Amino acid sequence: MTASTGNHGQSIALACQIEHVPCTVFVPNGNNPEKNAAMRAFGAQLREGGRDFDEARERCERTAAETGARYVHSANEPLLIAGVATYALEVFKSLPDADVVLVPVGGGSGACGLITVRNALGARTRIVGVGAENADAVARSWRGPERVVGASADTFAEGMATRVTFDLTFGLMKQYLDDFVLLSEAELAGGVRLSLAACHNLAEGAGAASLAAAMKLRHELTGKRVVCVMSGGNLDREKLAWILRSA
Repeated sequence: MTASTGNHGQSIALACQIEHVPCTVFVPNGNNPEKNAAMRAFGAQLREGGRDFDEARERCERTAAETGARYVHSANEPLLIAGVATYALEVFKSLPDADVVLVPVGGGSGACGLITVRNALGARTRIVGVGAENADAVARSWRGPERVVGASADTFAEGMATRVTFDLTFGLMKQYLDDFVLLSEAELAGGVRLSLAACHNLAEGAGAASLAAAMKLRHELTGKRVVCVMSGGNLDREKLAWILRSA
């Protein structure tokens, strides 16, 4: 069992399909319909409910405790972070002299994978987390003296839409993340359009966040070797049409 807004859920569903293990994914009401379809296509049973990811996650945790199912957390899972870190290893092998890596942060597994590899290799690269202004609990917790819980996570970039921090990933980010930048919904939408125009890649809101952040920080990044992590391309057609109209 796991909880997801779609990308983590697809990976768990695919792994379960390969290993012939039943898979249940808890998603919030109104979740991205194309992500839902993809998870079902990989054989997952979906349980919909809750106003956002965190409510879906709480339902998942209660059900896993009641049934004894193996709960695969999207952040508090060392093996998952090690798996995500394989892309970080590819980045640092290809670009050992990168100055900055911009990475979207939801639960934080991507940032922690990068931190783990950077620290192991002794690289001096700065790792900067990117979040949404409308889902800023992780950023506020990282910047402040204590961890906070957000009242809402009202962003179209569902990959970053969390109201809480998670023990394993937050501990690593608090100690080792170099900076955190937040983006408005307009800036996130602009990142999707820029990705289409400049890279010819369709990125979802969280996937385009790093590129949008690079544009926002372009003056201080001038002359530096910058890596933008594009973490997902599962943007549904309705949101894509809205983003293109909003230009």
